[in-house]
Amino acid sequence: MKKKPLVLTMGEPSGIATEIAIKSWLKRKKLNLPIFFLLDDFKKVDFINKKFDLKAKLVKISSPKEVKKYFDEYLPILDMGINLKFNLGKPNYRNSQFVLKSIDSSYKLFKKGDVSGLVTLPVCKKSLKKYGFDFCGQTEYLSSLASKNNIKKTKEIMILSTTQPEDKGTNLIVGLITTHVPLKDCLKNVNKKLIEEKITLFDQSLRKLWGVKNPEIAVASVNPHAGEGGLIGREEISLIKPVLNKLKNKFNVKGPLSGDSCFSKDIRKNFDGIICFYHDQGLIPIKLLDFKHSINVTGGLPFLRVSPDHGPAFDIAAKNCANSESLCAALEFLNKNV
Repeated sequence: MKKKPLVLTMGEPSGIATEIAIKSWLKRKKLNLPIFFLLDDFKKVDFINKKFDLKAKLVKISSPKEVKKYFDEYLPILDMGINLKFNLGKPNYRNSQFVLKSIDSSYKLFKKGDVSGLVTLPVCKKSLKKYGFDFCGQTEYLSSLASKNNIKKTKEIMILSTTQPEDKGTNLIVGLITTHVPLKDCLKNVNKKLIEEKITLFDQSLRKLWGVKNPEIAVASVNPHAGEGGLIGREEISLIKPVLNKLKNKFNVKGPLSGDSCFSKDIRKNFDGIICFYHDQGLIPIKLLDFKHSINVTGGLPFLRVSPDHGPAFDIAAKNCANSESLCAALEFLNKNV
């Protein structure tokens, strides 16, 4: 195998991150998953493995170059060498330093050319914020890391995708203009420049990551019934339509479409992706259609980053019942793109 391995970040130690990572490795042969390793605390992984009797064989590695040698028979772990203390289901914000160290170290491995892509496991934003984390989420943080050594600031877009929609319709791919911000703040910082930027990034990502030659993109409306010609809000008229008119000769973009119907099976089949203005506008249809297998992809970065589309799930972290299908879907997606 010529491909370089993928690196999986630690994720929140008190959540289900380690459990789903081990369970994904156990499915490696059945699903023909790409080779990967964990950048994590070996003792923590070993503890979870034994506690849940997962029976995975673990091995410490000192370099990503060793992954290929071990992956068929062992789950490789690049040990962080930390004194990690954790309780499943009960997050400790002090462990955020290790969560961020894992992300930072994974990015450095990409910069060195040692890995082909990053899979970020679920984190606890509340713990990170308490620790002093000044970003909306991992997506924005990774964009910041990528920008540090570049003259031009890296722009990113959060993209969510189903992989096995339950209605058997066309795969739903949504790009978000705003991400993890309160609903009341969503439109405060949205302007024509940002909408144009996100549509451009979305078009580029559909071409590069999904292999769509000429993406057909729909833009969802902000207001009910697309504003009813200004009767229920004027953002469609004053904010969205001017951008779409400007871009109509550059991209195949249509809208604004009413958000209560544009995700239906019969309508979404006409588009390769749909731009949404706020988090739940895009994620509710994604998770309704494909709760177990949807994935989170970051477009616009100089590296491939994918994550499972769920959180740390503290409520089931000690129960050995976490489903690894979203992580497996993320790994399968990367396998097609690296």
